[in-house]
Amino acid sequence: MQTITQGRFPRLAYIFFGGILGVFIIATGNATQARPDNSLKQIEQEIIQEIIKHPAKPNESMDKPLEFILAAVKSFENVKDYNATLYQLERIKGKLLPEASIQIQATVGKPFYLHMKWSEPRASKGQEAIYTLTKDPAKMRVKGAGFLGAVGFITLDINDPKSTANNRHNISEAGLEMLIRTLENGWIEERKRKATDVSISDVICYDRPCTRLELTHPNNADGYFLFYKNIVFFDKENNLPIRIENYSWPKDGEDAPLEEAYGYKDLKLNPGLDLAVFQK
Repeated sequence: MQTITQGRFPRLAYIFFGGILGVFIIATGNATQARPDNSLKQIEQEIIQEIIKHPAKPNESMDKPLEFILAAVKSFENVKDYNATLYQLERIKGKLLPEASIQIQATVGKPFYLHMKWSEPRASKGQEAIYTLTKDPAKMRVKGAGFLGAVGFITLDINDPKSTANNRHNISEAGLEMLIRTLENGWIEERKRKATDVSISDVICYDRPCTRLELTHPNNADGYFLFYKNIVFFDKENNLPIRIENYSWPKDGEDAPLEEAYGYKDLKLNPGLDLAVFQK
């Protein structure tokens, strides 16, 4: 059985607030975006209706991924808040940045609150970011690392160049709920296209028994797919996706290069978060 742990990479200096948005991911291999106003219950019904409209055929490759994301939707309906250690790895301008370790706390549904605090890499230690939809959804509160932290929290636009220069996504795409919705939308479309190869195996990820789904897109003639390959790890106990890796198309004779990876280790569901942590 394969074991997955967080990687370790050379530490490189970030610019101010570099790496601040690592949890905000386009998690599936295609360009379909999640519809943010959908409730999880509505998402569940959409998946069920899709399966009813398009009955499963023998060996149809996307049937199993849809089963896994439906189970995740049902499981997450009972979640009000969560915390975890987020491991983030992103390729920016052709270079993999050092892996980040971030303590993340978030609520589910409305109102949505998110708080992150960095412990790695060393250049980002102590950095914090707070986002909430109860105020201006185009703004976030941030605190710098090191001597920059003496300034305290300041307000930045979510697309401010200070954060987007070293990040692939912005803060409005944050968290497990958005990940589940994005997978749901993308995988329904992939099932219709019948252009995805799927392999499934049992692994250990972050010391948890998981199912590893590998979705590969050998042909991208129309440019629909964002990635050549997506790998998603579903925790067998809570049915939630706790790690995702996205790879771009390989050059001849080379392995597919990793573009981004995000993982939730030590995920705790419904810990009863103190909302004061989001008020800074």
